[in-house]
Amino acid sequence: MKKISKILLGTFALALLFAVASTSSVVAAGETPVEVNGDTIQTQIQANNQVMFTFRQRTRLRFNSSVDIDLNIQCDALRIGEKDFAIEIDCDQNMQMNMTCTEQQTQLGLLKGNTYQIRNRNRNHLYQEGFCVSIECNTSQVQAKLKIEATSQNRVSTWAYYDETDEQWVSSPSTVEQGYLVTETDHFSVWTVLIPEPDNSYMFYIGLIGIIGIVAVLSVVILRRRK
Repeated sequence: MKKISKILLGTFALALLFAVASTSSVVAAGETPVEVNGDTIQTQIQANNQVMFTFRQRTRLRFNSSVDIDLNIQCDALRIGEKDFAIEIDCDQNMQMNMTCTEQQTQLGLLKGNTYQIRNRNRNHLYQEGFCVSIECNTSQVQAKLKIEATSQNRVSTWAYYDETDEQWVSSPSTVEQGYLVTETDHFSVWTVLIPEPDNSYMFYIGLIGIIGIVAVLSVVILRRRK
């Protein structure tokens, strides 16, 4: 009985430890979790208070700001699915912010599976992330970091925003930091993540070298037969 009790106690302890570890991986230290059953929420975020909103138990939006924010969020979590997005804001005045998160942005032609030529990049980029965020606020004096959980698919991606004047996507320098694909910006607009299409030019050169090699071999064979 004592052995069985020890085994049961050990199993319970391991299960409890696993549960704590799992919870800590979702909720960061000092972070206030807020469950949202629907697609919208109007709330206020206090300065220097980390908050995580979870929409329909699947899409997580994390906020950390140096100022108070009156916040209005619309998030299409049913279509977006499991995503982890974070924003860090540094501003010199309290803000009013509207944020809309969608899987696609049809009015801008942003559809999953489509390719786009973005400014400052030579290769076409593919939209596969399924997360697009539109942000509006009452000030233009802002510094922010946009983050999305890094995956095997998006690690080589770039954050990009939509330039309404030129009607094209513009890339923003992006790096992977502490498990997130991160970019810095001094303005808000429509942002998403685009993946560069594979560069197939090297395949062309490999094929060309192969053809040249075959021609060379055939030429040598023909010359030998003539001799």
